[in-house]
Amino acid sequence: MNIIVTGGAGFIGSNFIFHMLKKYPDYRIICLDCLTYAGNLSTLAPVMDNPNFRFVKESITDREAVYKLFEEEHPDMVVNFAAESHVDRSIENPEVFLTTNIIGTAVLMDACRKYGIKRYHQVSTDEVTEICR
Repeated sequence: MNIIVTGGAGFIGSNFIFHMLKKYPDYRIICLDCLTYAGNLSTLAPVMDNPNFRFVKESITDREAVYKLFEEEHPDMVVNFAAESHVDRSIENPEVFLTTNIIGTAVLMDACRKYGIKRYHQVSTDEVTEICR
């Protein structure tokens, strides 16, 4: 099974990746993360040499990059941890939140529809979850 995990360089996303690679060593995990303030590539150091792991530094808002990744990896599932979630930052720059949390989520969902992905798990923030309902 191929799983794209977005926001996987963050605390929760990286722990999900560690869990999945340990529990399902035959699965391929592709981490898509643009490494904002919430992501840290060094968090993924323990799995960077795992042949069933790939890190891709791109944004979920980049439709062309997301579609290219789906074409390359043929995922069976997408797990979206990517989101802007700090309230103070949302007040200072709400446009970034709208772009990532709404447009980025829409790009992922469009890619799932386009490439026939039947399993999409939205894990990020309550702001995104309300929009997806």
